[in-house]
Amino acid sequence: MMLWGLLWMLFASGLQAAEEKCVLAEGETLTVNCPFNQKYASNKKAWQRLRDGEKPQTLVVTERSQGTLSQVQVGRYILRDDPVHLQVQMINLQVEDSGLYRCVVYYPPPKEPVLLFHPVCLVVTTGSLCSALPFLWPVGSS
Repeated sequence: MMLWGLLWMLFASGLQAAEEKCVLAEGETLTVNCPFNQKYASNKKAWQRLRDGEKPQTLVVTERSQGTLSQVQVGRYILRDDPVHLQVQMINLQVEDSGLYRCVVYYPPPKEPVLLFHPVCLVVTTGSLCSALPFLWPVGSS
């Protein structure tokens, strides 16, 4: 009975999270779809990394689109901007990619960007996903 209470607390705390959590292994690809309001359809959009105590690091920025598909790739980052959402891909993930990221409507500083989607907390592991998960049930329990 105590285990169910613990699992419920973990589930409920996940519902209230202000970010999306994604756990992937090295070499895999992260794909995030960031929907946006039509009023931002022709604005530049960006993928940014957030670090404590630092300004957001802009990793890649789209060109202004005129309601058509626009794609930009910078290194391992790919942005596809279409009339309804921004798709972000980070390919060939490495452990050092672990961190907090966000999709934004991009305005050059000093103007603040507009957040498009929940920030994404990325955790990149060196092994398979199963080896990265905590052990919850003892073998042979019912």
